[in-house]
Amino acid sequence: MGQARKWVSVALTGLVAASLCLVISGPVLAGEAGTEVMGWDVSGSVEAGGMYSFGERSSSKFNDYRDMDNGFIGGLSLRGEDTTNPYHFNLDVSNPAREDQKYDGSFGQYGLFQLDLGWDRVPHILSNDAQTIFQQNGSTFTLPSTSVPFTAANAQSRINSLTRPVELKFNTDTGQAGFKFTPTEDWTFDVGYENIHRQGYQPLGTVIGTPGGSPTELAIPIDNMTQEVKFGAEYAREGYVLQFGYTGSIFRDDYSSYTWANPTTASGVGSLGQISAPPSNYEHTLNLTGSAPLPLHSRISGTFAYSLLRQDETFIPNNPSVAAPTNADTSGNTSPDAKANNVLGNIELTSRPITDVTTTVRYRYFEYQNDTSEHIFTSCDPEGTGSFATCATTQQRYTQQNAGGDIGWRPLSWVSLKGGYDYEHRDLGDFDSSSSDEHTGKFSVDLTPIEWLLSRVTYSYGQRTVQNYVAPAGQLPQFVMFDQADRRRNKVDLLFQFTPWETVTPSASFSYAEDNYYNSAYGLTYDNDLSAGLSLGWSPLNWLKLSADYTFECDMYNQQNRYIPVVGTTVYNFAANDWKSNSADFFHTAALNADLNVIPNKLKITAGYSITFGQTRIDASNLGKPTLATTGSASNLAGAYASDWPNVDNLLQTVRITARYFITQKLSAQLGYAYERYTEQNFALDSMAPYMGKVDSSAITPFLGATQPNYEANILTFMLKYDF
Repeated sequence: MGQARKWVSVALTGLVAASLCLVISGPVLAGEAGTEVMGWDVSGSVEAGGMYSFGERSSSKFNDYRDMDNGFIGGLSLRGEDTTNPYHFNLDVSNPAREDQKYDGSFGQYGLFQLDLGWDRVPHILSNDAQTIFQQNGSTFTLPSTSVPFTAANAQSRINSLTRPVELKFNTDTGQAGFKFTPTEDWTFDVGYENIHRQGYQPLGTVIGTPGGSPTELAIPIDNMTQEVKFGAEYAREGYVLQFGYTGSIFRDDYSSYTWANPTTASGVGSLGQISAPPSNYEHTLNLTGSAPLPLHSRISGTFAYSLLRQDETFIPNNPSVAAPTNADTSGNTSPDAKANNVLGNIELTSRPITDVTTTVRYRYFEYQNDTSEHIFTSCDPEGTGSFATCATTQQRYTQQNAGGDIGWRPLSWVSLKGGYDYEHRDLGDFDSSSSDEHTGKFSVDLTPIEWLLSRVTYSYGQRTVQNYVAPAGQLPQFVMFDQADRRRNKVDLLFQFTPWETVTPSASFSYAEDNYYNSAYGLTYDNDLSAGLSLGWSPLNWLKLSADYTFECDMYNQQNRYIPVVGTTVYNFAANDWKSNSADFFHTAALNADLNVIPNKLKITAGYSITFGQTRIDASNLGKPTLATTGSASNLAGAYASDWPNVDNLLQTVRITARYFITQKLSAQLGYAYERYTEQNFALDSMAPYMGKVDSSAITPFLGATQPNYEANILTFMLKYDF
């Protein structure tokens, strides 16, 4: 039925496009000017054609974020201006019969108002081969038979006999409307509305009971909407600017929770699990911005913003199968009455006291205020494995202050120097007892000794120190979370652009950043980022343009930790169990492109090839020598030895060739061919299956087995385009 509806949509869209072609092009062809229609100067284009692809196209990697089904493709673009009045309009339509369709339009009067409307859909295809054993009814997941629980002996046969295909995809529909009104030269008003709707299915991994319990993957339905309303007013006159704005955001989720049957329990306590969906909430933000001139070629500007965040959805019990499940805290509250506020203020002063010297001074203050009341629960899951315990919520607050300044000087016409200093202070307040201070100095030089050469060097050095840090519960006292650790940062950026010849335009860039967590004995100790790029444009002939680009990116990071097994009540915490890992992510991207004007004003050909290669390496090794005395058992000893992980490799190659032939000055035909090939080796995903016992003998519960296999596809497109 869905396919039939789609082909009906294709037919209707093609009919509409053809009708528009005839209606618009008829008057245009009849007139000598070729652009005036019913008192309007109209221009634009109509495209209609088809796409056909073949090959191994079943992977969700192929059609994620785009609709690659065979069938109709097309679009419409219109621009118009009233010949007697200052009115104008535009309309853009892309792929109206496909899942990745898009519409944009506007209408207005020059200098007075403009109305903008838009809507687009983005498909998110997470996997095309997922399977589940659950039967879904709304937000409830049941099993065909729960009389016999899953066991290690029967898990494989039961899972394989119950699996059925399930969708793992959702659409993001975004609608927008905006109105801008300028009644006078001094006043401007803006009103906007945006609606983001997400609907479909996505994976959810969860457990029943305490962490470490039986894991289960579900294909949960999602249906949520974010609505945002904006209003702004601006008054600008003689160098003074004053702006006021309001933003209201409402998030609504049609699902409050998800409930599922526990495959490992037939009935009674623990036979059902339940987890909350993202709660509905809302936010209101007010902001005021102003800017005014000062003496000595100076200017001051500032912003103040205040946000209210609220959420009061009902608590969801995670074990609804008990005799009397409760969703209340010890005070009888069944919802959080969550209240939080954001306070933001910043001020900036710029000045040019003397010729060729520019200075800037700035200050920013941000505070997250959490006024949510404390809630105490007598039966909650602890952070680690264990029995239920009493726990309480905490108020998480923090503040951040930034201050700094820059001074720029142009001593010579071809030399520009700039230096600056930034300071940042963070106080995590109730979230954590720690606070941090970071000082950063920066310097840059721009050199243009000759007209065809631009070179730029930027360097910055930062030092962050943390006070009163406390390691998370259950971690080594020496363990430090990287975002709260002492850090030394160096960063350098280089840019070179050459234009010595009219036909050749080379450029090069380089960037390196090093984060050294010099006081972190455990956790992240180093994080280095490196990137370099080359670009070359060449026009050897007036009908031929060539370009080549290459980019290399690398992220290297080192971690250190300790293996701490527990046997009974004995904790084996020994330095001999220390290990470290050196990880690196490499990315290579290269592209070659050519534009050929084979027959001037008649035949144009574009061709391109691109390749992207990524690799992840994880090398692990022991810093000590684990023994039975340091691990407590033979199985723990075997698990204490570190080893290198297999590399994760992915490669994407794309070839594209397009030829456009102009039948007339306004009518053209386009033929396109594309070849895409994607290959990946990922030890963490390649083995995914509904039954994971072949990887982990303790895995007696079902998974979705969702993967993104390799693909190799050929894509043919044909388009007719009429410009008017």
